[in-house]
Amino acid sequence: MPRKIKKTPLKRTILLVVEGETEKIYFERLKGFERYSSLKIEPKLPKHSDLTTLVEFAKKEKRSGVYDFVWLVFDRDVLLTQNIPKTTLELINNPERLEEQGINLADSLPCFEIWFLLHFCIPKQNYKNQDEVIKELCKFLPTYSKNNDWLSKNNIYLTLKEKINVAFSNSSMLRKRNSSSQTSNFSMCNVDLLIKSINELDGANGGLHKTRTNLVQSNGMAF
Repeated sequence: MPRKIKKTPLKRTILLVVEGETEKIYFERLKGFERYSSLKIEPKLPKHSDLTTLVEFAKKEKRSGVYDFVWLVFDRDVLLTQNIPKTTLELINNPERLEEQGINLADSLPCFEIWFLLHFCIPKQNYKNQDEVIKELCKFLPTYSKNNDWLSKNNIYLTLKEKINVAFSNSSMLRKRNSSSQTSNFSMCNVDLLIKSINELDGANGGLHKTRTNLVQSNGMAF
């Protein structure tokens, strides 16, 4: 009787094109701790991290066929500080066009630390800059610092992991609040959509569903 050969399930791959070291370290910690059985996560920080370069890099990597899924993780405050071409703005503000090219967005305003803050509370309606967000975050994580030395010594993912369901709930409430906002400069975050998709993708029947289409438009995000 021939011996049965145990098949090793193929790992699907997901590329995370990130804007900064904070995001890169967070997702490196996530993949290191969770050790997903059927998913390979690769955070990449391009040498040049301006938004146009990030978008083009994500498009190029998706076309390469190396990755099954590509997400772009960035802070929307760059829309106010960088000289961004109209073509890039049109893609960012119409995410369904990027999804047609196989790219999803996990964006935050003003910064990625909004995602950390959501593990403890619903952020304020507005923040002038990332320093204001970090100041509020320090009410819950007094030693938090954005510098690479602190992030390297502290496992920020593991620190926040036990509160992930709080972050999911607060993210939904924040999104609901923003849907009725009369302005476009509100604090927001869609990192929860990426985390949920990663969890679904690792399941036996998981799949990366479209979670981002028209979200920016419905929230009135346009710069």
